[in-house]
Amino acid sequence: MLKTNYANAYKEVLIILDNLIKEDYDKIPKEYIEFLKSNCNNEYEFYYDNSKTFEEQELLDNTKYILFGLFEKFGATEIQKEKIKNFKDNYFRKIEEEKREQYNPDDIFKNANKAKNTDIEMSENNTNTVLIECKGSFFTRFKNFIFKILHINK
Repeated sequence: MLKTNYANAYKEVLIILDNLIKEDYDKIPKEYIEFLKSNCNNEYEFYYDNSKTFEEQELLDNTKYILFGLFEKFGATEIQKEKIKNFKDNYFRKIEEEKREQYNPDDIFKNANKAKNTDIEMSENNTNTVLIECKGSFFTRFKNFIFKILHINK
């Protein structure tokens, strides 16, 4: 499914690139276009409607991502590249802030310390303590048995 989705997106990208003016089309390396051609789904039907704006076209999400990457790498001016970089930085900073608010590490450690202190208080109040013998895994018990037979101290 994923490969088919990308193959369909490659087909859409090729059709959109065919509708570019020659000057913009020539900015894209031939190797990249050949990659798209060799990996696209030729059976996929897509029609680019020149009467609609780019935003009105019904494109796959992967097509939009690929076109954005092409524009950023080959078509954008230095000023546009700087604006894209600033936008991405702000976007990722915002995501990190949202994660920090949702999973605030300060609160997590405070809550962990509170729980730890509560456990200590509970254990101090509990006078009826029972020790439980932990026998360990089979291999540990077998090793200890052999050491005991051979009179070897661990």
